[in-house]
Amino acid sequence: MKKTCRPGWTGLISLLASMKTAVNLLIIIGVISTLGTLIPQGQTPEFYLGHYGVWLGQAILFISLNTLYQSWWYQILLALLCLSLFACCYRRLRSITSIKTAASLGFHLAIVIVLIGAAWSLGSAHSVLVEINEGEKIDLADYGFAPGELSLQQFNIDYYPDYQPRQYRSQLHLKDYRGQDYTEEISVNQPLRAGNLKIYQHSWGWALKLSDQGGGTSKPLVVKNHDAYPLNIAEGWYLKAIFIPDYDPVTVLESKTPLPNNPHLLLALVQNGQMIDMAVISVGSQAELGQYRLRFEGYSYYSGLEIKSDPGVYLVFVGFILLLFSLFARYWRLFLPRKVD
Repeated sequence: MKKTCRPGWTGLISLLASMKTAVNLLIIIGVISTLGTLIPQGQTPEFYLGHYGVWLGQAILFISLNTLYQSWWYQILLALLCLSLFACCYRRLRSITSIKTAASLGFHLAIVIVLIGAAWSLGSAHSVLVEINEGEKIDLADYGFAPGELSLQQFNIDYYPDYQPRQYRSQLHLKDYRGQDYTEEISVNQPLRAGNLKIYQHSWGWALKLSDQGGGTSKPLVVKNHDAYPLNIAEGWYLKAIFIPDYDPVTVLESKTPLPNNPHLLLALVQNGQMIDMAVISVGSQAELGQYRLRFEGYSYYSGLEIKSDPGVYLVFVGFILLLFSLFARYWRLFLPRKVD
């Protein structure tokens, strides 16, 4: 029985170890990966049915082109390519006689490591944009990450003399993330790093604190600047809020500076897209808009944070280091200065 199976396994290893097999797999994976750049990834089924029609949209969903890099068949193609390169390395192990042949082996291993890291990233990388008010806490587990309590302790903006923003800075505290705590001030291009998790400064805005005093009770409302807050969806009632940090009674809507020197709030009551009433109030004041009595309680910054997790990035980095080292070992003579006669 063993004698009949051995030629089959030998032929399979020879096929996997063939450079032609590896090149063909690379071409196939490259062509398929192009589809992932042409077809938007991770959208709802309704998106594909609406943009590509029923038949093509159903085909995209059926063969998982909407989540191409996480599909089982794409992962199998990457696994076959890795096996092919491993088989090539196995063959070359018995023929290592010099630094050049060892470097060639290292080159093949580096490609395998990079591919495994890339496949790991494509299948497991996760990115979310969240907006956190000063003093607010969120659980990263609610956004698909490992558990950890993230809070925005303080947000600051540095301005140039002409009041153009110079830098945005968020003081963050990440508690009990994989057994560790992190306290760090982040800014644009300077994220908080916690293992393979990175938190970037993305945007900012004003969070406006209101209360609805109608009906003998005080109902708290938090509205983002320029956002529309639903008051009664069934009847189409919405509240539009525009924050004016440095109020000028002459220009009304134009703030003299971006600093909250004289904070006021413009409130507009909207029903079915039509403005019904409006008022401008200061902190601590209230206004009656239709059936609503609204009080401006205060304001604070909120910070827009981009949270990313990419477990395969370090493996890709190791692969590239090995790749560069192997190339140098293989062609190191090219870096030597030439002798001049």
